[in-house]
Amino acid sequence: MVADARDPVAVAAAVGVPVDVTVVCVDVPGCEHGAILATAAGGTVVFFSMATSFAAAALGAEGLAADVTMLVGNGYVPGHADYALDLVRKVSSVRHLFEGRLSA
Repeated sequence: MVADARDPVAVAAAVGVPVDVTVVCVDVPGCEHGAILATAAGGTVVFFSMATSFAAAALGAEGLAADVTMLVGNGYVPGHADYALDLVRKVSSVRHLFEGRLSA
């Protein structure tokens, strides 16, 4: 599924059936409402982006009448760098993604 994360209706359509957990880690503003719409009632949205407007997320959830729990990740987990590098080393699809971006 591919959609512009800034277009809430497109995100919801691309996801189809709302999911229990949505993780927002894009680095552009305006992705809060799509994440909320993509999340099932009673589900959780985890915001891991410095571009997130928490006011927009809170007001958006209210305006959309969305019963979701919203969490803010701080990004730090012990061993995260080793884990990330291990993913690039061991998972060929992740490695190819990075190789494609580096060669562009």
